[in-house]
Order: sequence, then structure tokens, then C-alpha cells
Amino acid sequence: MSRFNPNLAFLSKLAIICNLCFVFSLMIMFVPKINFPVAFSNFVAVLGLEMAPVVSVFFGVALLFMWGRKQVIELPNWQTITNLLMLLFQLVFIIV
Repeated sequence: MSRFNPNLAFLSKLAIICNLCFVFSLMIMFVPKINFPVAFSNFVAVLGLEMAPVVSVFFGVALLFMWGRKQVIELPNWQTITNLLMLLFQLVFIIV
């Protein structure tokens, strides 16, 4: 029996948006030629550097919980793979 979990779908889309902001904020930090308005850079930094790891961890825990309960996960494969790879990248970035 397949049950669609809208919370996981929302969390996945939110994680994609936060992960894009994470990559963009890394570009702002490490590429010196990129100049954006301060308000925009601050918004992207907060969304990317502070919120992205938290949302990615929540998504990973929710995914593990659903796999553990043997529930059907009705997400596109690219979203799941992208979010898990970004979670791994964020953990490496935070630890190093």
C-alpha cells in the first residue's frame, strides 16, 4: 500500500532551495570577484550556511525513518540523490 507523504516532499524541496543557497554562498565567500548587495548576500548566507545543514539533516533522518519502516518513498530520484550528496558535502565542509 502506497501512502504519499507530503511532509517529505516539502522537506525535499526546501532542502533543494537551501542547498542551492549553500552553494551560492560558498561562491560568494571564495570567489573574490563576485559582488552582490549586502542584504542579498546576508539573506543567502543565512539560508545557505545556517539553514541548509539543519534542513538536510532533517531530510536525511526522515528518509532513514521511512526506509526503516519500509514505506514507499515517492520522490524523484534526482532529489533524493542530490539532497544526500549535499548533506555529505555539508558535513565534510563543517568538519574540515
